[in-house]
Formats: sequence, structure tokens, C-alpha cells
Amino acid sequence: MKAEYYTGCLTSRCKINIKKRGKFLMKKAISILAASVLSLSALTAIPSAYAAEDAAAEYLLSCSFEDGEQGWTGRGSASVESSSKAYFKGSKSLYCSGREDKWNGASYALGSSFTPGTSYSFSANVMYETGIDNLKFHLTMQYDNGTETKYDKIASSEFMKGKWGHLANVDFTIPAGASDISIYIETDSGTSDFYVDEVQIAAAGTEIEGAKGGKFLLGDVNSDGAVDTFDFVASKALLVANEKDADHVKLADVDKSTEFEVNDVVLLQDFLLGKITEFPDNAPEPVIPPFEYEANKQFKTAPNDYFNSCSQAGTVTKETYNGIRGTKSLNVYTPYGYDPSKKYNIFYLMHGGSENENTLFFQNDTMIQNLLDHMIMNGELEPMIVVTPTFNGNGSEAQNFYEELRASVIPFVEEKYSTYAESTSEDDIRASRMHRAYGGFSMGAVSTWAVFQNDLDLVGYFMPLSGDHWTGSSDDEKARNLANAVDKGGYKWNQYFIFAATGSNDMAYPNENPQIQAMKNYSQFKYTSDFSQGNLYFLVAQGYEHTWRQVRHYIYNALPYFFHETGE
Repeated sequence: MKAEYYTGCLTSRCKINIKKRGKFLMKKAISILAASVLSLSALTAIPSAYAAEDAAAEYLLSCSFEDGEQGWTGRGSASVESSSKAYFKGSKSLYCSGREDKWNGASYALGSSFTPGTSYSFSANVMYETGIDNLKFHLTMQYDNGTETKYDKIASSEFMKGKWGHLANVDFTIPAGASDISIYIETDSGTSDFYVDEVQIAAAGTEIEGAKGGKFLLGDVNSDGAVDTFDFVASKALLVANEKDADHVKLADVDKSTEFEVNDVVLLQDFLLGKITEFPDNAPEPVIPPFEYEANKQFKTAPNDYFNSCSQAGTVTKETYNGIRGTKSLNVYTPYGYDPSKKYNIFYLMHGGSENENTLFFQNDTMIQNLLDHMIMNGELEPMIVVTPTFNGNGSEAQNFYEELRASVIPFVEEKYSTYAESTSEDDIRASRMHRAYGGFSMGAVSTWAVFQNDLDLVGYFMPLSGDHWTGSSDDEKARNLANAVDKGGYKWNQYFIFAATGSNDMAYPNENPQIQAMKNYSQFKYTSDFSQGNLYFLVAQGYEHTWRQVRHYIYNALPYFFHETGE
């Protein structure tokens, strides 16, 4: 194979190995039962990490960090440095610290020496020492495709704390047309410091050996990277051992019940015999702490990069339905990693006048999908579904859209996408109302107040942005009509929540503000942004006007306050 050169890398950047590596014998000591029972000492005698170099490898990139950072830089808030505190091979590694988010990490620009449309073999070794016991790492590629920045996972694996793990993909293709290509190492969650060592790239198909034993693989009791009969023997030995190593117990607890017991050994046997194809998940439900509301929430802007593309991007899907007002379209945002087997909260978000269902996702001054992506990725929101319908066409308008929402939109969307509604019967839609929100801007806010008055039995959370209620000739009458809707439905104060917002210079402020003040006079509305204590809040952004570029920040402030109350 002809060697390729990486310009400038022989000096301050990573060294390129352009000579064939010699053959090395790969040795691995595996202690197996000499008799019928394997001792715990035999379990722990299996080496946790080793390196074996491929006999015919010609590395196009090889970073050992023995002489510094070798061109690697920190990503986001992270910083990197060559360190001798821990290493997989040699005497040094790259230490990544100062991470403030999970996408912060260690990054390397590939430059022009790697060809878009060509496949390569990628390999990196990682280790962390603080934080949770098991942590998932990603080796990710960032690139521009001509219109936006994209992020593709090269390799991902979950590793155990304190053990070196191997991220590898022998056949990853750099997308055709990609430019400004870089690779980086990040985690799936948390901000733990970590170490990186022996990062290598070779021709596609090259098996680049790396760390063994650090991978968190349920059933791999002897930590050799595979689930096989040796693990069954090891699990039986572990069951009777007087002292149980914590790492082996976690690997042997195949149903994640937090207790390693006979049932786990039986499950492992059934898995090996092909009676089951995956282990059951009996992990205890996590304890979710109460949401920390602010009683007097103050406006703050979203970070600037929240409206740029995100490394964990959701999907926006155009849908067409036939409803009570004919054939219409809407867009559905599903979060990154959307799983139809799980249940998701859902938010219906309406556009303003002279706009349509595409405004929220495909207009430069909105880009709500990017905002959602970043908020979900950074843990500010639970993954949720967001729908942008339209009140345009076929006799539909903002004030009567509530009819279409009930009869057509909710049944269509929630039949196709996974929400908390067990079915699309009206009873099941009512039963799931605390997992459903509706909001909108300007005329979309007008529709929001109309939905509150007429569809309160279907929706639990409301977000009217820069718009007032149009049913009532005075502010008091508007407030009274909304209060009457509560009484008609027989709802308690903790079964409906309104987070309204506008700007002090918004043309809607003179109409929306007096309505909110009138609503405070009715016992059905308790004014506070602490929704454990009340159900109505009005956020005013000083100097903000009637434009999506500013209004979208209201969604950033309001949406995290939704879906925490059960109404019980």
C-alpha cells in the first residue's frame, strides 16, 4: 500500500508512520477453570488492557502524545495537555479537562490529507477516573457539507471508570463533499475529565488493536470484550465467591436490578443458548428531584450558538393530513434519538399572521429546531415532540383553530408519533392532557387563548406569546371567559398552567398586559412562575419588539417550566 503524507505533521503535529510495522505476537493470558469452579482471583487475573499492533498497518495518522499535544486542541470550554499521570501506552497521554458540557472535549483538524468520499479505519483509546461508574464516549467527525455544519459518530462505546477503552471503526467513510473536517472525542453525558492515547487512522479494513477489558458490556463477566461460555462459568464462580469485585458484579448483573443473583446466571445461560436475544431491563426507576422553579422568573436570552446546528440534531418531518377543513400540512420535530417505544411530551406551536407551518423551523430568524436540539442535549429540556400546524386555509383562522386541533390535528399526530396518549380516543387524549402543551406568537397567541377557553380538557400547558384573548369586549370579560372555562371543566388550580410573554416595546403589550392584570383578580389564577404554587405568569422582556428574532427567546425561558406537574 502506498504511504500517504500529512503535510506539516512531521514537526509539531502528529507523526505519520509511513513504514510497515513489523509483526508482533499478540499474547493474552486467560485464566479458565481447571476444575468446575473458577476462583475470583482468576476473574481478576485477566488483563484489563493491552495493545497489539496490526502486522501490516501503515498509519496515515498516529498520535502518541509523547512529545506534546501534537496538534490537538480543546473543544468548547475544554483544554488539553500532554500528561504523564495516566497513559495507555508509552509514558504519556492527552489529558482533557475544564469541560462544561458533554460535547466539550479533545479535537483534531484533519486538514486536506484525508479524502472526502473515501473510507478509513479510525482508532482511539480513552479513560476517565471521576464521575459515574460507566460513561459512554463518542469519536465524532465534524464537517461542513456546503450548507451547514454536520456531526457524524465514527465510533461509540460505554466504558468503566478507571479502565482504558477502545473506540474503533474499521470502515468509516468521510462524506463526499465534506470540508473543514475534524475529529473529536466527547461523552454522552457529564463533564468528567478524561485521557486520550494512541489515536490512529489507517486504510479502511485495517484492524487497529487497542485497549481490552474496559468496555461496559453486560454479561462480559471476565471483561474480555465478548459474551460467551467463559462468562457463564465466571458468573457461577462469582455467585459463590466470598469477595465480589464491584466491576465484575455490575457486568454480571445482566438485568440491571442492582443485585447480582441466581436469576442473572440463568438469564446469561438463556442468552448463550439463544432462548433470549437481549437481557430484560429491571433497573429501578430513577428518583427525579422536584423541578427548581423561580417564583419570579426573569428574562434571559438564549446563548447565541443555540440557533446554530447542533451535534445532536433532531428531525423535522413534513406531514399532510385530511381534516375537518380539508387537506393541510404541518411539521413534526422529533428529538435526537427518538424512540417510538418511549413516550414523549408534545408541544403544539402556532405561527403568527401572514406566516405558515414552515416559519418556525425553516426561517433564519426562528430556527426553533436548533434551539430545541441544544436545550435537550444540554439537559435543559427532556426530549419532546414539537408540532407546527397552521390556521391558514379552508375557512380556518386563529380564533377557530381549536376545533381543528381537537378533531383533526391531535388525533392525526398522536396516532403516528409516540406520546402519553394511550390511543387517539378523546378519553385517552383527555387523560394525557398534562403531557400536552399549546402556544403561539401574535395571532398564534390569539389561538392559544381560544384553545384554553375551548380545549382545556385536552391541553394542560399554554404559552401565549405577544397576543391577547379576542373573546370579550373588555379585559375583565376576557379574564372572566377564561375563568368560566376552568369552572365548566371542574379543574383545580394545579391542573392548568399559563406562561405568557411579550416585550415592553411589543405592539401586543398594551393589550396583553391589562388582560393578565385582570386575570389576577380571579381566584382561578394564582400568579407566580413557581408552578408548584401557582398557574399564571407573565414574562416581559425590556425593549423587545414584535419579531420572531426576539420572541424565540421567550420559548427558551418558558418551555423548561412545562410538564413537571401531574395535576394530582
